[in-house]
Amino acid sequence: MTAIDASPVTLREPVRITRTARAVQPDPPEHRGRLAAARTQVAARYGVNARHADLAAPQVAGALAAAADLPRSVLEVQLGHRSVRRFLPGPLAPSVLPTLVAAAQSAPTSSNLQLWSVVAVTDPARLARIATLSGEQDHVRDAPLLLVWIADLARVRALAASRSTAVHATGYLETTMTAFLDAALAAQNAVVAAESLGLGTVYLGGVRDDPEALAAELKLPRGTAPVVGLVVGRPDPACPGRVKPRLPQAVVLHHETYDMARQLRSLGAYERRMTAFYRDEGFTGGWIGRVLTRMRGHGSLRGRERLRSALAALGMPSW
Repeated sequence: MTAIDASPVTLREPVRITRTARAVQPDPPEHRGRLAAARTQVAARYGVNARHADLAAPQVAGALAAAADLPRSVLEVQLGHRSVRRFLPGPLAPSVLPTLVAAAQSAPTSSNLQLWSVVAVTDPARLARIATLSGEQDHVRDAPLLLVWIADLARVRALAASRSTAVHATGYLETTMTAFLDAALAAQNAVVAAESLGLGTVYLGGVRDDPEALAAELKLPRGTAPVVGLVVGRPDPACPGRVKPRLPQAVVLHHETYDMARQLRSLGAYERRMTAFYRDEGFTGGWIGRVLTRMRGHGSLRGRERLRSALAALGMPSW
């Protein structure tokens, strides 16, 4: 198996042969052992007995056991990442969503605060409205699944209210940053998980173009804000996407102290590579011009320059 398709990815439980089901064969011992090991791993993630793994995270153990047949290593998945914006029609397997969330919940989280949530969107009408709010991107309208990752302080505030406890720290910038980082780490774990299953992904920063309107669309409570969207689907083999070259390590990696002069000396060759890459994609110019254009301000952020006031309006003042 090399990809998740529209049918559920699960392993069957061992079955008992009866007079009315003579054609049914029990699962081989290696399948039973693989599923048992997967349930143990899922149970450890959620802190439950292995017997309750399927209740804590439905279908995840089956997907995890089946994924053992996939040949790609984690490093291969990470180094082969590419943005995918064209997807095959049809829904994803039911096991995909809980598996991606389980992977997301396995990401590091500051002090185990878990200050994030995720909203899964599959309704075509809602996807179309979100596309309108997020830069009119067709792949959002056509997505079988959009995950909107949320910085979530509402949960801890609700818990505090239930115990008549003050949580003034939820109003500080440090806590907002923690929630955003938690959500971003969770989302990236989901990306690696999705691509390890043969699915394609692309991030959607446009959820921050008009965060108040998106919050209203998703009925987000005060104290929450959209961080990033993640489109997930089965890649269209006719439009697979390309691995986009990254900066040389000599630019981003510093030893002991930061070295601006060294990194600038290494940019010339990268600029030539990216100019050629963009030309092949039908665009003009190189990487440096695109970065400077995006950072010039005066509308280049498509509304995101007012994020601080938007966060305050959403109940995240970030003092």
